[in-house]
Amino acid sequence: MGYWLPSLVAACRGQDFFKIPATRIATVPLTLLQLTRSEYTELTQTTLNIVDQWASKVFQLDEAKDYFIKTGTYSSKFDFRNAKVTGAKEVRELGEYLLFIHYQACQMASPLTTPCTYGVSTTTEWVVRDFIPDKENNPCIYKGMPLHTEYRVFVDADQKTVLGISPYWEPNTMKNRFKSGADESVHHAHDYAVYKAHEETLMNRYNANKDAVLNHIQSILPNLDLPGQWSIDIMQNGDEFYIIDMALAENSAFYE
Repeated sequence: MGYWLPSLVAACRGQDFFKIPATRIATVPLTLLQLTRSEYTELTQTTLNIVDQWASKVFQLDEAKDYFIKTGTYSSKFDFRNAKVTGAKEVRELGEYLLFIHYQACQMASPLTTPCTYGVSTTTEWVVRDFIPDKENNPCIYKGMPLHTEYRVFVDADQKTVLGISPYWEPNTMKNRFKSGADESVHHAHDYAVYKAHEETLMNRYNANKDAVLNHIQSILPNLDLPGQWSIDIMQNGDEFYIIDMALAENSAFYE
């Protein structure tokens, strides 16, 4: 995120369609980063307290606010309880949340994990963003994540052109994902029912606004100083549109 976010912010100056959540990015000191390779359950409370104090100072945390947290490459949003920090107690423990997310990402690359997923932990960054309250009273999936309408736009930053667009919560992909695990997990069964009930609303919003999203993405591309092809993720919240993420196009779902 520390690579692409400054370029995105610069490209969005002078327009009022897209918003970007307030974001702080910190490069994690090596001595702290090494803790992500230690067994999390064996860390002492003293160690965790030090991490919490470091995070509170570096990120200038406000105990009255809610935050969305991630590493520079990974958010653990599929278990949203780990990604959203709410209330004074959790804000005081925010460093522990970040440490656990990074540890979790490292475990995903373990040869003992099936499937073994490389790349999600290759970062030295921790990120704290202001949480965007849901204006639409959307139902939740992934243990607490509001199911906003989201758009994934693919762009060629060299050619300054839009390549295509897809609903982020693409219906066939989502229903197959949840239905395939519904017999094994009550969470998948819950999310399948929620998605099915909300699918029409999501797609109606998507179809009503996708042309405006594409037009405004095209308008910022001349000022986007990044090489290559990218995916850009936009979240709709009422009548507001937030750019919340970017990634290399070749590493993004729906690139085909």
